[in-house]
Amino acid sequence: MSSYLTIGEVVQRLKREFADLSVSKLRYFEDEGLIEPGRTESGYRQFSISDVERITLILHLQEQYFLPLSVIKKKLWEHEQGAHVSEIDALLGDAPAPVAEKSDPVVSASLSLAEASHLTHAPESFIRELQDFGIVSTQQLPSGRGVQGSDIECIRAAWGLRSVGVEPRHLRMYVTFADREALVFEQFLRPTYRHRTPESRAQLKERLDEIDEHTRLLKTQLLHRALQDKLSDLL
Repeated sequence: MSSYLTIGEVVQRLKREFADLSVSKLRYFEDEGLIEPGRTESGYRQFSISDVERITLILHLQEQYFLPLSVIKKKLWEHEQGAHVSEIDALLGDAPAPVAEKSDPVVSASLSLAEASHLTHAPESFIRELQDFGIVSTQQLPSGRGVQGSDIECIRAAWGLRSVGVEPRHLRMYVTFADREALVFEQFLRPTYRHRTPESRAQLKERLDEIDEHTRLLKTQLLHRALQDKLSDLL
């Protein structure tokens, strides 16, 4: 298994800590000379663990010290030349836990219902309901029913929606929407990436990351606008 991450995997890994991180933001960091990810033979970005740690440091400098990127770039250069930079020294002296390796169980492994419940604070019975309605995948583990680690954020989101009375049965519409949406994009993507070479797989993975970013923004805006219209008499 490759030790490198795609740009989308980097965003997924860090988004829990930096909610506004996006593929576009990482590309902007690269354009500004703050990061220099490697490239595959076909030209697609690949990020090492040290790249991810550097991105984490940049984001902390932005959020905690409100530094512009030009200043961050200068301070990173000074630090790499062996100079003491107070902001960076403070961050590294009290650094958060190191970025998890690619085998991070929350991202990639199967978890038991008990583990998923512990991570999300949602009861196991609620997670089973999500599985019954197809919101969360079901994994068969030696200890019984489990979930895919990548579904943890879905469980958290669904549990949070209960605050307005939304139950798992109401979320079935998202499964239907996702299936229809996937069919639409499949029509555009399959003819281009049908050859299944290493290069086409890398290209397709990056395209999927881009689609994920753009559709998230689009759906968020459309839902916000629709809710404003529906509740205009209450606002």
